[in-house]
Amino acid sequence: MAEKDWYPEIAKWVEQYLHDKYKNCEVIVTYESAIQKLDVILQKYGIDCPWAKGLDIEVDIVGILKGSNKYKLIFVEVKDVPLKLTHLGQLWGYCQLVNPEEAFLISTKGLGTLGKCLVDLRRIDILKYGEMHKNKSMKVVKWDPIRKSIDYSTLIE
Repeated sequence: MAEKDWYPEIAKWVEQYLHDKYKNCEVIVTYESAIQKLDVILQKYGIDCPWAKGLDIEVDIVGILKGSNKYKLIFVEVKDVPLKLTHLGQLWGYCQLVNPEEAFLISTKGLGTLGKCLVDLRRIDILKYGEMHKNKSMKVVKWDPIRKSIDYSTLIE
């Protein structure tokens, strides 16, 4: 399967994950953002995000949590190859600009050399983003196509 063919299945998992974790929010999940700029997608859903305006950000899957006069974003980047540091760099850049509530880097083929960097070299510090790069951490994980869920045993955050 091509990377984009995984989007509907992974988006379905993201939607369930967000409904379970953020019970008091309206949940919207879209993978339109893989081919359309983030600011255009957010505008479509009535969200004014000044950090995304005019930037060429195309996140594979975006989760939107709407609460009373507030919103939070969840970013999911999907790769159909073993992960490398460059894949994390793409998501890290998006996180630094827009500061989503959560961010996932999901691979259908495993953690690859990025896993070695995070586990063997113990460099989980490179997953940090947000205010002073301390308060949030990207999640790196392998997709389990049989369970149609992330493989929690591979989760690094």
